[in-house]
Formats: sequence, structure tokens, C-alpha cells
Amino acid sequence: MYDQFCAGRNRLEIQARILQIKALGFSGVILCYGKENQIQKSGQHLVDNVEHSDSVLDEELQFWRQGNLETLDMIGDGDFLGIKYSGAGKSITEDLLRGKAPPRAFVEAMDAILQKALAQNCRIWIDAEQQFLQGSIDRWTIDLMRKYNRGRKPVLYNTLQAYLKLSREKLQDQLRLAQREGWQLAIKLVRGAYIENDMRERIHDTKEETDASYNGIVRDLLSGDVKGLGTEFPTMQLFLAGHNPVSVSKACNLIRELQQQDRLKTLPEFGQLQGMADQLGCEVLQHGEETAKASASAARTISVPKVYKCLTWGSVQECMQYLVRRAVENHGATGAVKDSMPALARELRRRMVDVVLWRRRRTSS
Repeated sequence: MYDQFCAGRNRLEIQARILQIKALGFSGVILCYGKENQIQKSGQHLVDNVEHSDSVLDEELQFWRQGNLETLDMIGDGDFLGIKYSGAGKSITEDLLRGKAPPRAFVEAMDAILQKALAQNCRIWIDAEQQFLQGSIDRWTIDLMRKYNRGRKPVLYNTLQAYLKLSREKLQDQLRLAQREGWQLAIKLVRGAYIENDMRERIHDTKEETDASYNGIVRDLLSGDVKGLGTEFPTMQLFLAGHNPVSVSKACNLIRELQQQDRLKTLPEFGQLQGMADQLGCEVLQHGEETAKASASAARTISVPKVYKCLTWGSVQECMQYLVRRAVENHGATGAVKDSMPALARELRRRMVDVVLWRRRRTSS
């Protein structure tokens, strides 16, 4: 499980994995430090309730700060750092749970991380977490966006979970706020990963409803058709994270269609988790290559979306909650593998034919 879904435990292992991914043609990586805290459905921590001294709580925060700064040292130009606020320790998780303002030490830590990311042309996305924490996560992140997303290229992304019934309403509210206050909203759109230990009543009742929510949000943002924004759609950034081939195919086709009509409002980037739907990321890369060739032959400039791989690093213990979520998400992986087998068989045959033809040409020459 660890080797399948995690990048490694140290810089040497992680950078070797990053080189492999970029060699395949991916534009870059999103590197995430795996440490986090989770909450039970009752709203209580999954960790013990033993009281800790202020010095111990501060040590947790400083350890998290240093871990994220070190993670930035492992990535390059244009890459992402993925952050979980709950990884900053029990005290920060309690503040999130109780709806408090972020402590000064946390704000200082985020300022240091964001300033370093800006200096090396990296970006940061804030991972979604359980709904007990998410309201505070959104407020803290928007406060940081007000400060750091005012340039041409925003540095900070928040996460929107499409499996939540109010996801579309939340997106509309955040877009209106950014438009009114003059900063750029940057969103990573996911389906959602906390269904096993989150508030079920807030989640769509069926998978089909979640699919419709995700695909509808993509359509709205690419076409600029969002209620309550007036005629002028604001500049924003969108990252489409997902492993559903139907949704990815629909998004790629819609991008091409809207570009041909000069109606594309946002060019998204794509990404999948390491170890999940690896063939899907390669299909998006291939779609981009075909689009670029078609635009060149038609003497028309068409932008091609970038594709990334999301990697999580840390010890097995630090990555345990992450691995549990991957196990839940892959519960139906057998069916997905069966669905992809015909395409894999065709690709294998194609490569075998290419090898045979290459050998014949080499022999004849």
C-alpha cells in the first residue's frame, strides 16, 4: 500500500520518484506532507484527549512548518505544495473545530511558507478536510487569498468537494466575494474523500448526483456561466483533480470546443493521485498532444492543459490516514481494472507491432 500510493520517506526517494513522473511527460507534481489529524463522526478527535503543555503544542506547529518548508525544497518551478492544516497539531485542529481565528504563530508559519513558494515560483493548495473543520479552513484560506492572490498568477488554491450538496452555492459565494474585493479565486475541484467518517447528511445521496455536481461545476467554470456574477466572469484558476474517466473526457472535449468558439473562460490543469488512474493522466497528456498537432495544422493557437501527479510523503505512521482513504476509494478498483483491460491490450499490441516494424526497418537498412 505504501509503495503504491506514497512517494517515499526522504528526499532521495522522493526526488527519484519525481524524476520518473516528469520523464513520462507530466508537467510537474503536487507534493504533500502526509501528517494530519482526523475527527470522529461525533466531532471528537481520533487522538487522545490528554492535555499538553503550550510548549509541546508549539513544537507540533513548528515541526509542521519546517516539514512544509522542507517539502518546498524538494519541488521545482511550477510545482505545487499540498498542505493540510490539521497537520499543524492538536491545538490548531481544536481551533479549526471550534471556529476560532488562526493563532499568530500559525499565520506566521503560513506567511513563511507562502513567501518561499512565491520566491521559487511554486504554488500551494490547501487540502479539504472533514466538514467539522472545513468551515474554518475556508475562512482561514480566504484571508490568506486576500493577501497573496492579488497578482496576475495566484499562489494559493482552496479545495472544493463536489460530493457536498452545497458545493455549488459555496463556489458562487466565493467567486462573488473575490470579484467584489479584487482578488483571484483559485480552486482545486475534487469529488470528496471523507465519506466514511464525515457528516453523511451533507453529502449527495447517490454517486450519480455527485457526478452531476462535479461535471456541472466544470461546465459552469469553463464556460463562465455562474449565477450571480453579472456579465463579466472574473479571472480565476481551476485545477481538476479526479480519477473518473468520463468526467475527464467531458472536460477535455469541452475545453477544445470552447476554445474553437473563443468562449473558454478558464483553462484548467489536471491531476491524479499517485497510484490511482495512472493511465488516465497519460490519456490527458495524449489528448493535449493531439490538440496541439491539430491546432498547428490549422494555423490556430490552442492552449493545452497541463497535467500533474499528486504525491504524498512521510513515514508509514504519518501517512496512515491517507492510506486508509485510498483503500476506501479503491474498494471498487477491480471493476475499474476490468474496464481498462481492453484499452491496455490494444496499447500492448500496438507497441509490439511498432517493435516488429522497427526491427524490420533496421534489418533492411
